[in-house]
Parts: sequence; structure tokens; C-alpha cells
Amino acid sequence: MLSATHDVSVCGTYILDIVGVPVSDIPPGGGRLLIDEIRLCVAGTAGGTAVPCGRLGLRTLAVGAVGSDEKADWVIGALEKDGIDTSGMERVPGRPTSATMLPIRPDGSRPALHARGASAYWRISPAAQTRACEGRIVHLGGVGSLLAMDGEPTRALLADAKAAGRTTTLDLIAARAETLSLLEPLLPHVDFFMPSIEETAIIAGTNDPAACAEFFIARGAGACAISMGEKGSYVRTHDGEAFTVPAFKIDVRDTSGCGDAYSGGFIAGLVKNMELRECARLATATAALVATGVGSGANLVSFEETVAAMNSLPILAA
Repeated sequence: MLSATHDVSVCGTYILDIVGVPVSDIPPGGGRLLIDEIRLCVAGTAGGTAVPCGRLGLRTLAVGAVGSDEKADWVIGALEKDGIDTSGMERVPGRPTSATMLPIRPDGSRPALHARGASAYWRISPAAQTRACEGRIVHLGGVGSLLAMDGEPTRALLADAKAAGRTTTLDLIAARAETLSLLEPLLPHVDFFMPSIEETAIIAGTNDPAACAEFFIARGAGACAISMGEKGSYVRTHDGEAFTVPAFKIDVRDTSGCGDAYSGGFIAGLVKNMELRECARLATATAALVATGVGSGANLVSFEETVAAMNSLPILAA
């Protein structure tokens, strides 16, 4: 096995989020509503994982696509500001960068207005795939939204990563019943599948996290780490290890990017060779910090400060 050039390669959807908070109503006609804050953030199921990985100190390679517009330059610049290697990012000519407007409600929930762009048209080049497989961990985020990558191209990327001796992690977005047909060929090449309980329930047909995890492990996944919001997360491995990690008690401001932050924190724990339960605790703390701010990666400063939060935040009572 070749030595890894990066701790993690984060492949998949990269999106520019325009986040406004708090938004209780949309003014009629040409009316105006004053809100507290508007932020630009690198997001998407890959971008929202890459940023936490970078801020947690991992040598991170971004692998995905932006368009040929002004948003592309901002996304690339923001990634580089967080110390993320963008040499794996590709530009799709004639397409805009994927973008989302998020009017965040006072309770932190997040309706989305999304414009598909480069991420939907991106298909990884052979050179970028080779680079991606040089990461110690290869994460793929965005199954179901990577229209040109979903299917055999995604399976081939994960298979190549496993053949290179890498640990593979996987997330998806906006699951539908038909998402299972995209997932099944991938799961035998996935060490850690990290969806939300809402996504797994749609696919597996149950809200029971243990049953959901068994559903995916039976189809080849090495382990499942299912994020469950205020109920914490549930982790189960193919050899029967299973546990629940509770959520932390926080003041929620914005939940956008929390699932992706959970993935980033879990990956950081794997890179740091933490025990599996500690990986889940670190992932939970990473997501909790993000939920206290606005946008993907909010309030994440460093690995050390996130560990300190993990060891000091109060537990949310069941």
C-alpha cells in the first residue's frame, strides 16, 4: 500500500450556501424584512465535511467540481483559507457553481432553495480519481445528487480506494425510496456508512436505528454511524459492536451542515486512531458546535477546542 498523501480525500458535492438567519416570513411582493445575519459558506455533502476536516487539523484534499462563474472563485478561496488542498477540484465549463439559499427559521430548521450546478454535471477525471485514492480515508458525500457520478462511476471510485488499502466513508443526501438502487452496489466497498436517521428511514422503512444499521450492514457496509439529531447517534459494526452516543445540550441556531460536520468529526477521530465510541463522541461535539453558529463549519476552531467541548458540554437528557 502506498503511503497516504493526505489524511482524507473528500469527494462529492461542493455548494455555495447563502444563509440568512432568522427568517420567520418571506415578505410579500417587494417588501423587506430585516434579519440578524447573512453568511456565505462552503457546503454540500462533501464541502460541508471538508471544512470541518480542515478546521480539525486534517490534511484534507477537496475532490469535486465548481463552475465557471464568480461563485467558483469564492468557494475555492474559502477552502484554501481553511488549509484545504483544492488541487483535486475541477471546473465544469459553461455551468454555474451549485448554490443554495437557506432562510433559517428561528428554531434552527432550514428550508432550502437549491440551484443545481457543476456538482450535478461533474464526473471525476482519471487523474482526480488517482489523487483521491491517495488519501488515508476516502469520503464520498452526495449519493443521490451527483447525477453524472451516481452509479458505476461512484462504485469504481470506492472500489479503487479499497483496492489501494484506504478506509472508505459514505454519506448521501435527500434520500428517496429509489436511492437504495444507487446504494446497494456501493456498500460492499464502504467501511463506514454515515447517513441521518431520516435518510435511513426512507430507504429501510423503519425509524429504528438498530434495524436500519442491520439493513445496510446486511448489504455489505462495514459499519453504520447514524446521526439522530437531538437523540444523538447510533453506531453498529458488522461484527456486532453497537452503542448509542447521546447529543449535547446546546442552544441551536442553525442546523445546516450538522450531518456533514458529524461525518467530518467522525473522520477526524478515525485519523487520530480514537476508539470507535470516541469517534462518535467527537463527531457529536463537532456537529453540536456547528449548530450553535450559522452555516457549515460554524464555531469550529481546532481539534483541541473541539475535544475540550466534547469533554465539557452537558449531555442532553433522553
